[in-house]
Amino acid sequence: MDWKPAARRPQERLSSQPYDRWISPEGQCQAEFHRMVGGFLIRFPGQGDFLLSPEANAVEFTVTGWPAPDCDDRTIINLYHNAIQPILGNHLGGLYLHGSAVRLDGAARDGAAGAVAFLGLSRGGKTTLAGSFAREGQPFLTEDVIDLRFDSGRYWVQPKRSKLRLFADSARYLLGENARVEDENLKQDVEAGGALPFAENPAPLSQIYILGTDHRAPLSIRQCSLQEAVSMLMPHAFILDVEDKARLRGHFARIADLSQDIRCYTLDFTRDYGELPRVRGAILGNVQGI
Repeated sequence: MDWKPAARRPQERLSSQPYDRWISPEGQCQAEFHRMVGGFLIRFPGQGDFLLSPEANAVEFTVTGWPAPDCDDRTIINLYHNAIQPILGNHLGGLYLHGSAVRLDGAARDGAAGAVAFLGLSRGGKTTLAGSFAREGQPFLTEDVIDLRFDSGRYWVQPKRSKLRLFADSARYLLGENARVEDENLKQDVEAGGALPFAENPAPLSQIYILGTDHRAPLSIRQCSLQEAVSMLMPHAFILDVEDKARLRGHFARIADLSQDIRCYTLDFTRDYGELPRVRGAILGNVQGI
């Protein structure tokens, strides 16, 4: 879906109080959710505002996004694809999770290529991990948003945009001297190519790995119980209205079904580039039942 931002405008103070917020692990507000007449307004402080207006048919939304004065078009478009679309997708009955995914040979239950997903908080290392698999020839399917479609008894990971959003150090690790760094402090879009292949077709989801928050933890993989899996998957979903009980029940049911059908694991490891070969080896061994 093509989408273009509206003209830039300052983020004036809103008269309403947010009914929900996204807070980063460092305690910073990443997004505020406000009710407006005829819809919702989601504010990303310092980046932009999005107005989500439901259509008369109640199954579609008109989305208007205004970048903040110092926000470039690329950032606001990334917010649309990586936040607004999955928020609306879950609200309308889909299943979207915050994570990255790669295609691995032999990962599907019939021995064919299947998808492995990595869920985690922002700056938790999931994109770099997916990129490290891609660098070794196992293409990535998606970065930041996992779009799942249930068909023929399987969950299929949909390929999204063919790019990884990486900080400068991760881009240099994955691409070496070919890395082009525009800003040392911000993520940059790294397009897929020969060095970082992209999977263009959907792949059946085999396993989910939920990355731990202790960045100094030793390498370990542990399978989650059904109850653990449900509670650990929920924080990685995209929710528009936390007060809409009917939609929340539907979303919880979809997460519960997913956790019953797909094995979920906790994945802990030290966040050090030198550790990534061991991490990949452990994941491959886990997928193959070694």
